[in-house]
Amino acid sequence: MKTIDEYLQIVEEGIKQGPFSDDWASLSKFQIPQWYKDGRFGLFIHWGAFSVPATETEWYPRMMYLRGTKSWRHRVKTYGKDGEYRQVVEQFSPTRFDADEWLDIFRKSGAKYIMPVAEHHDGVKLYKSELNRWNTADMPNTRRDYMTELHAACDRAGMGFLCSNHRAEHFWFLNGARAFCPNSEVTRGLYPDLYGPAALYKTKNPWDNEKYPPTEDWCRDWLASACEMVDHLRPLAVYFDWWINKPEFKPYLKKFLAYYYNRGVLWGKEVAVFYKVGAVMKGCAVFDVERGQIDTVSPVLWQNDTAIAKNSWGYTEGNRFKTPREVLLNLIDVIAKNGCFMLNVGPKADGTICDEEKQVLLSVGKWMESCGEAIYGAQPYDVPGEGKKQRGGSFKENLRYSKKDYRFTYKPGAIYVFVMSDKPVREHVVHTLRKAKENGILYNIQSIELLGQGTPVRWKQDKDALRISFAGDVDRTLPLCLKVSVD
Repeated sequence: MKTIDEYLQIVEEGIKQGPFSDDWASLSKFQIPQWYKDGRFGLFIHWGAFSVPATETEWYPRMMYLRGTKSWRHRVKTYGKDGEYRQVVEQFSPTRFDADEWLDIFRKSGAKYIMPVAEHHDGVKLYKSELNRWNTADMPNTRRDYMTELHAACDRAGMGFLCSNHRAEHFWFLNGARAFCPNSEVTRGLYPDLYGPAALYKTKNPWDNEKYPPTEDWCRDWLASACEMVDHLRPLAVYFDWWINKPEFKPYLKKFLAYYYNRGVLWGKEVAVFYKVGAVMKGCAVFDVERGQIDTVSPVLWQNDTAIAKNSWGYTEGNRFKTPREVLLNLIDVIAKNGCFMLNVGPKADGTICDEEKQVLLSVGKWMESCGEAIYGAQPYDVPGEGKKQRGGSFKENLRYSKKDYRFTYKPGAIYVFVMSDKPVREHVVHTLRKAKENGILYNIQSIELLGQGTPVRWKQDKDALRISFAGDVDRTLPLCLKVSVD
């Protein structure tokens, strides 16, 4: 085992030895990787010990200690009135996990890379660690390094391996045990390497986590843990959740970026970091919006992350799932605004992927086989689309569209038009592509093709709009994609 101090010495040496230093001016030399610009579509994976109860959400470890919640009631019924999260962790034994089976499904979805959670807010690492014994390679109920297995399977499948780290929030994540459970192992000071600080703000309200500044010791722990993770797993990108935007993390975050970017140079790989809500200076990493969108075309590449399940990121027995159409509408809207789309899957605790999510992934993959040319490596058009103006921001997903809603992407020689509504219409009227010297298109339209269906397309263009109709039936189950070839 290594100490935090020992690993931080490795970090300092790594910063000194590379081209990036821990200041914004140096970090602004970061370049978005080409593999990310081209791929555009990846899969997030929330899976771990928190999947065992299959109750409420992936926040079960926190909610089980908060009086009055569904998870509290489940804990008492399942593990007893003094039940502990340690019992849940020790039950995690995914005997049916097979990395190659996962990658076979993921590859068929059309995704170009995957991003499993290497450590969630619960503090359990799904990879070998020398800093903490609560890792799946050393835990007696698992004895497997799941992240390394997934990385090897990605290499075999020709997909990129990324990972996420949510350890920052572990500082307060289990503080309900301190607030409401006087006999808990947290309150009694047992297993601090599992439960973390479980910091409780002076108001004694466990929901006041945003008011509690992380300590210097915790920031040091976070930095060492994140750097050990990238050294062990060598991911192409790392995702952090929102709490790293606390000002106390800032100097440590800059050190992480410098260390990781220098490691990428050493490995000969293009790497990236995804961040939320102003945690990183503009241009030094990739901005991420959770379950939301932006309202126009971004001048720089950004990322949306969302989930197939509407109510949870991890698997639960009460999950409500999006349809393939809803997922694709999400994806199209993001790509049209110069974004990349990260879709989450929540496998079961035993290591299998539920049928509902499997079918969504396979349906998305079928659509991508015929329409992927409008997604992979595509650029935004002059405007993202037309129709109702959308509000940008996190947790503002829009899955409902009218017959006036269209989205666009572009490649040299082609403009792609996505029909966002599934309502049959006699004629699609696209005002953006009207014939005009200004505020229209200057290109000459050569042909229009409905990708994936083969139905002949009729069209005419005038000074008001491009008008498109079909000489036959079309299947509107999934979004239509029209390729407008131009010269």
